[in-house]
Amino acid sequence: MRDPLKTLLVRRLGLPKLLLVIAVIIYFAFGLFHLTTFISFDEHYWLYNPENDRIHQYWQAIADRDWEDTRINDKPGVTLAWVSGVALLFEDDAATQVKFTDGNVKIFDPSKTELVNLKYRLPILILVGLSAFYFFWILKKILANEWTALWAVTLMLLSPVLLGMSQIVNPDSLFWIFGAASFFTFVAFVQSPARKLGILASILFGLAMASKYVAIIFLPFFFFTLLAWLLFDFEQWKNKLADFPGRIIVIFSSYLGIIAGGLLLFCLMMPAVFVKWKYFYEGTIGFPGMEPIFWSVMFLSALILLDAWLSKSRALIWMLDKLQPLRQVLPRLVSGVLLASFVFVLINWMFRHRLLDLSEIPYDMKRKEGFDELPYLHRFFLEVAPMAFGLTPLAVLSLLYLWVKTVVGKVARPFLVFLFSAFFLIFYVAVIEQGLLVTIRYSIILFPLSLVLSAMALEEFFVSKKQGAAESGWRIEWNMLLFAFIGALLFAFFAIVAVEQKKIVDETMMQWFYDFHRGWSYVIVIGGSGLLTGAAYWILVVLSRLRIAPLVLAVGVIAFSLPSLFSIAPYYFSYTSDMLPKKYTLTGTWGYGGYEAAQYLNALPNAENLIVWSDSYGVCEFFVGKCIRKQKVKIDRYPIDYYVRSSKPQLNPNFPHPMYPQPVWNIAIDGRAKNFVKVYQAADPNKSVAKQDDWGM
Repeated sequence: MRDPLKTLLVRRLGLPKLLLVIAVIIYFAFGLFHLTTFISFDEHYWLYNPENDRIHQYWQAIADRDWEDTRINDKPGVTLAWVSGVALLFEDDAATQVKFTDGNVKIFDPSKTELVNLKYRLPILILVGLSAFYFFWILKKILANEWTALWAVTLMLLSPVLLGMSQIVNPDSLFWIFGAASFFTFVAFVQSPARKLGILASILFGLAMASKYVAIIFLPFFFFTLLAWLLFDFEQWKNKLADFPGRIIVIFSSYLGIIAGGLLLFCLMMPAVFVKWKYFYEGTIGFPGMEPIFWSVMFLSALILLDAWLSKSRALIWMLDKLQPLRQVLPRLVSGVLLASFVFVLINWMFRHRLLDLSEIPYDMKRKEGFDELPYLHRFFLEVAPMAFGLTPLAVLSLLYLWVKTVVGKVARPFLVFLFSAFFLIFYVAVIEQGLLVTIRYSIILFPLSLVLSAMALEEFFVSKKQGAAESGWRIEWNMLLFAFIGALLFAFFAIVAVEQKKIVDETMMQWFYDFHRGWSYVIVIGGSGLLTGAAYWILVVLSRLRIAPLVLAVGVIAFSLPSLFSIAPYYFSYTSDMLPKKYTLTGTWGYGGYEAAQYLNALPNAENLIVWSDSYGVCEFFVGKCIRKQKVKIDRYPIDYYVRSSKPQLNPNFPHPMYPQPVWNIAIDGRAKNFVKVYQAADPNKSVAKQDDWGM
C-alpha cells in the first residue's frame, strides 16, 4: 500500500469511473457559472410569483387536497414541481422579490431574483449531474463496453445545449433526462430481461410522462424496439426455439406491465386525472395522432401473446424467418436517409441556401404559417437543421461517419444503430404530421440518443479491430469517398469562418464559394477539397490503424468538447455550431443578455430613478429602478427613459413613443446579429426621432 490514494481511485473506482467523476466536475464548473443571472422564456410561469405560479400552485393544491388543481399545465410539468419544488423548503424569496408595484410599474430586488434562480435551478442542475452515473451504468449494460459508455455520457455532460437546458426551470429540462433514461433502460431490459430493469423502465417512463405528455411516443416506440430486437436477434434463437415462446410471453407481458406501471405513476403524481378522466385521456391515448397507434399496438401485442400461448409462436417464427433479409436492408436504409438529409442540410446552410432556399423559415417559432404547404422534403430538411447545427462538430462528424459505415460496410452493433437512428425518423415524421416546426428545445430528446451514436462511432473508428478491408467490410474506394466528403465540408467550413470573421478575405471575394453559377467556384471548391482530402485521408488512415488507448480517447473527448463550451459560455443553450454562417440562428436569445442590459442601466447615473420599458422577462428583475413590461403604458405618469428590445420579444409594443434610432448598448449572443438585446434611449416626445419600425434587427 505504497500509494493508497491511487489504489482507491484507480484500482477500486476504475479509470472509466474516475474520468466520469472528472467530467461531472467539469459539468458543474460550467453549469454553476451564470446560473442565476438570466431568466429564460416561460420560467415566469413556474416561479417568481407565489400567488399563481405553477410550482406553488401544485403544492398548494396538494396541501388543500384540491386534486383537480394539480393539473398545473398542459405539459404537464409535474416533475418540475417535485424537483424545483425543493426550493419551497427554504425561505420563499419570490414573495419579497418585488419591492414596489403601481399597476404595470415595478421595482425588483435583484439580489432576491438571484436567490430565487439559485434555489429553483440548482436542484435540476444537480439531478442532471447525478443522472450521469445512471446513464453510465445503463449504457454499460447496453453497449457491453464501459469505455464507450463513458464517451457517450461525457458527450452528454459537455454538450452545450444539454448543459444549457439543465440550467432552466422548464419541463424539457427533466423530460430529456427521464425520457432518455427510460428508453435506454427498456433497451437494456429487452437485451437481458431482469425484474429490476423492468421496474426501473416503468418508473422512468412514468416520470417522463409526468414531465411532458409527448413522452407517450415511447409507448409505440417500446413496441417497435421489441419487434426490432426480435428481427435482429432471431438468428440466436434458431437452435433453441423451444425457449422462444416463453421469452416472448415474458417480454411482451412485461412491456404491457411497464407501460401500465408508468401510466399509474403519472396518475399518482397528477391526481387531477382521478377527478376528470379527460386529463388522463388527453395526455395519453388522446394525444394528437396517438389513439389509432395505441389501439393498433395493443391489438398486435395481444395477437403476439396469443400466438405464443396457443401455438408456440409459430406464426411469429415464420414471419421473422421470412423477414430476415431486412436485417441487412433496414440499417442501411435508415442510415442512408439520415446521412443524405444531414449532408444536404449541412452543405445547403453552409453555402447560404444556394441549393434550396429555406432561409425565410425562422427557428424561433414553434409553428410557421404556410409550413404545411411546403413540399414534404423541404419540411423534413427544416426539421433536421436544429440537430445538424445544434450538435458539436465532433458529435456531428462522428454521426456521419457511423451512418456512412453502416451504409457501405459493417458495424459492430447494427441493432442499436438501426434502433436509435429509426427514432430520429419516427420523431421527424411525427412532428411533420402535426405541422410542428421543431426548435432545439422541442427536439431535445434526440440529443442524448445522437451522442450515444457518436460514442459508438468513436469505438468503430478507433477501437474496433481492423483485419483488412475484406473482413471489416470497407473498401478503399469508400474510404476515399468518405474522406473526400469530410474534406469538402472542412474546406467549406474554413471558408465560411474566413468570411464571417473577415480575417482572410472579404465578402466580395468569397462570393466565388457561394455563387454556383460561376465556373471558378467549382475549381476553388474542388481544388481546396482535394488538398484537404488528401491530408485528411492519410492522417485518418494512420489513426485508424493505431490502437488508440481508450483512456487517451476519453481525454480527447473531453478536450474536443471544451472549445465548444468555451465558445458559447455562459449562454450555453444558444449554442450553434460554427458550421452555420453567423447570419443564421437556430434559437433566440432565450432570455440571455437581459442581465447584462440591466447591469448597463444600473451603472447609469441616478439609475434608481430611471424608468425602463422591456419587451421580455429578464431585464426588470435585475434592474434597480422602475421597470415596465406591459404594452399599456401611462407615459404621462411614468415617462420612459430607456427601452430594451430583444430578438424574440414576448411583447409587441404598439405605441409611437420616440427614441433615438441607434442603440446605446447592445449584445449579440454567439456573435449572431439576430440574437440581440439592445438598449435604446428615449427621445423628446415632442420630436419624432424614431418609431418602433425603425428599430433594426
